[in-house]
Amino acid sequence: MQVIWNGQPMEKFVPSREIRQGDPLSPYLFVMCMERLNQVIEEAIAQEEWSPVRCCRNGPQLSHLFFADDIVLFAEA
Repeated sequence: MQVIWNGQPMEKFVPSREIRQGDPLSPYLFVMCMERLNQVIEEAIAQEEWSPVRCCRNGPQLSHLFFADDIVLFAEA
């Protein structure tokens, strides 16, 4: 694995342990991963590879919702 810090890649490392549920670091890792997933989804929408859904004709487009530790994805089948 490798972390990018302020745009610069840090030294590579091999993870040796898992993070247990309830660990204080868990929410931060979740937020970092969800931020990147949000960027990937937005890029896919911009490139028309992902079609979000609308609840009504003039309603907002829904592609995803992130909650405390849950994700809801919306897309046309």
